[in-house]
Amino acid sequence: MGDIQVVIADNQPLALSGMRNAMADEADIQVMAECQNRERLMDAVRAHSPDILLVSTDILQEELDELERLVAEIDDTRVIVLTSRKDPDFLEGALRRGAKAVIQREWPIHKIPIAIRKVIKGGVWLEHSIAERVLENLLHVRDAEDAEASKVSALTAREREVIGCICQGMRNKTVADTLHISEATVSHHLTSIYRKLDVDDRTSLVIYSAKHNLVTF
Repeated sequence: MGDIQVVIADNQPLALSGMRNAMADEADIQVMAECQNRERLMDAVRAHSPDILLVSTDILQEELDELERLVAEIDDTRVIVLTSRKDPDFLEGALRRGAKAVIQREWPIHKIPIAIRKVIKGGVWLEHSIAERVLENLLHVRDAEDAEASKVSALTAREREVIGCICQGMRNKTVADTLHISEATVSHHLTSIYRKLDVDDRTSLVIYSAKHNLVTF
């Protein structure tokens, strides 16, 4: 019996056969069970307590929340995901939800043992081109977040007070009375706020404020 015990799960029999064949000649890897649905998967994991669960996102219905629940249920088994998905958000999300490796369906099957050994040693495995896309996506998201944070940091304390009033549905006169300033000053603040946050009107300001936690509703 191999040192690394694996359960494989996919609702496509041909894919299961491919995964099994990928490990057939690997002396240190043993396939303990094959599963074609979520229920059988859990039975196999409980019965064998494998080191690795190699599972397709089809069985998880392409739901990252389902992946997270699965990882939580089988805490002692490392999860490797097999997927046809290529979008960086999904791939990054799979890693964030607990997957230790992501394998694309169309990759050569010899990649599977490589990924398994990497994960067993405590690493995280992504094929190089996928890792680059995920990193580029992550950097793009961070750049966007930094840009929005810069916009918000440019707001003055008074402008934040005006935003709070607007988000409560106040018209300019009520805002002026509440903050003890003139309506003209309120209009001036709104013009400045729209410019700094790159919004066009009160509605978009309220939406922006909710999205970026400028106010508590």
